[in-house]
Amino acid sequence: MLDNKTLYDKIYACWLGKNIGGTLGGPVEGRMQVLDLKWYMYLSENGALPNDDLDLQLVNLHVLQEKGAAITADDIAEAWREHVFFPFDEYGYASTNMRQGFKPPFSGSFDNVFVDCMGSPIRSEIWAAVAAGDPELAASLAVRDAIVDHAGGEGVNGEIFNAALQAKAYVCDDVQELIESALACIPEQSNVYKAVAYALQLFREGKTLLETRELILSKYGSPNFTYAPQNIAFGVCGILWGKDFEDAILKTVNLGYDTDCTVATAAATLGIMYGTSYIPEKWSKPIGDAITVSAMIKGLPAPKDLDELTKESIRLYNMLKYADREAIIAATPSRTDANYQRYNLTSNEKDGVYVTLRYFDTPYCAPDHDCPVSFEIQNNSKRSWRIKTELISPDDFYCVRGPELLIDPGEAELAILTLKAIDMPEQRYNRICFKITRINDNSVWSEYRLPFTVLRPNVWTINGKKRYEAGCNVKLDGDAPEHVCETTLYEPQTRKTTLICNSERPVKLELDGEVLFDADVGLHLPAYHRSPGEQRAELLLKQGEHNVKITVKNNGKAPLFTFCYTSTRDVTEPGSNYMHIDAILK
Repeated sequence: MLDNKTLYDKIYACWLGKNIGGTLGGPVEGRMQVLDLKWYMYLSENGALPNDDLDLQLVNLHVLQEKGAAITADDIAEAWREHVFFPFDEYGYASTNMRQGFKPPFSGSFDNVFVDCMGSPIRSEIWAAVAAGDPELAASLAVRDAIVDHAGGEGVNGEIFNAALQAKAYVCDDVQELIESALACIPEQSNVYKAVAYALQLFREGKTLLETRELILSKYGSPNFTYAPQNIAFGVCGILWGKDFEDAILKTVNLGYDTDCTVATAAATLGIMYGTSYIPEKWSKPIGDAITVSAMIKGLPAPKDLDELTKESIRLYNMLKYADREAIIAATPSRTDANYQRYNLTSNEKDGVYVTLRYFDTPYCAPDHDCPVSFEIQNNSKRSWRIKTELISPDDFYCVRGPELLIDPGEAELAILTLKAIDMPEQRYNRICFKITRINDNSVWSEYRLPFTVLRPNVWTINGKKRYEAGCNVKLDGDAPEHVCETTLYEPQTRKTTLICNSERPVKLELDGEVLFDADVGLHLPAYHRSPGEQRAELLLKQGEHNVKITVKNNGKAPLFTFCYTSTRDVTEPGSNYMHIDAILK
């Protein structure tokens, strides 16, 4: 059992380590060679540099303060829509999905090519702190967070692993035992598991750190520097090979790749294990106690310093001690199933009624492409529910009335309804309602309307054939020397826009007959904020229709290109490079 003094010291050291690691690793993030850092490259006027690794945990702290132990992925998603304006990688895709009305976990999987990356593993410390000494509870909370933007991917496994390891680190300082315990919380077939287990094996075999680095990259490496398996492994390497705090964080950061993430997690873990006395003043004094929040976190009542953050973490830890732990763990969302959205009809899911929505194929509808959707109604209450079902939609759509169902206590029934488009929908995203009418004594007792999103598809002509795509990412087929892809971009207003088209193949983008770029060397970085400069163009795009022509050469690399239209880098409100979700490809 942790006494209050020890708990305060460990949690404070955790957050201090997080700031130290983020500030050390941030300036060299993305460098994939072996580095030789010995000290901070930059400090802010308050000490620590702002970093999304901590920012998003302050958002989660706020959600815990507002919702308590019953926190859900939907609660976190709601806070993202209000406070988070990061365009980075998976954050950008998930935020676009949530702005269009998708709920977790579908918001974290749809059209998202970054589900295997580091955006969620870096958010583990808050769950470990409020569940200190309880890895299973920490892992359960971490799942709710990770599926918001990494559903079905290795990012989920990474956050679970880190949260479980750090939660146990409050009561255990045996590094190898911590790693083995955390590995038991994630699937053995996952690449996070394999990469970390391999690192531990190589340590036990007496391999050097640099030998281990090359072996991990050869088996589990990726050219995307944010790929979670390689980075999670590098984080544990620093702790395994490190002789003390300084040695561990320098070993970690100098392995390269997603350095702000790896070294921040390693430093936080060491802080948890050994407390503030383990962190040399050489590293802590320049950082100080202040918290610096990134500019793209908006309207968040964040703690002003590490002391306030630590005290609030302890308050939430004490709150969770008296919560129904088994009920929280039992309600853990699936970590692998990414194609659903859940709605509670009653306040208590354990003893109530909830609905699980699934898209059969893709979430779009067109005159020649129906959109079937299934709704599973689970009755956990103590009374039978007799219900009528139907879809309520805009005039562009049509759907026959759904089935009438009698659902006994403890049972579930499935309603499959198919949405049809009378005409091509006018809007890119369309709000549909699944209406449930509960009947009691042959009268209407209550009504529930569950909103969900159906998209107008992006329409392409690829090598002369029409094709629908649900999102930004387009997979090409065949071995033609080049693929010619055309569409009409409708821009509803005149505004400064960045057009991005990137692929591992050489790609040319023409707008209204003008070549905007012709990139000979392909590089696939399909993010809103960091696509290669050769594969993006900033311009004032006028309201109206524009012809887009993309020519992708077939050089044997990945048959995929990404086309999206975002704000320009100088737009700061609400956040730079956010996706224009009101534009249409038709």
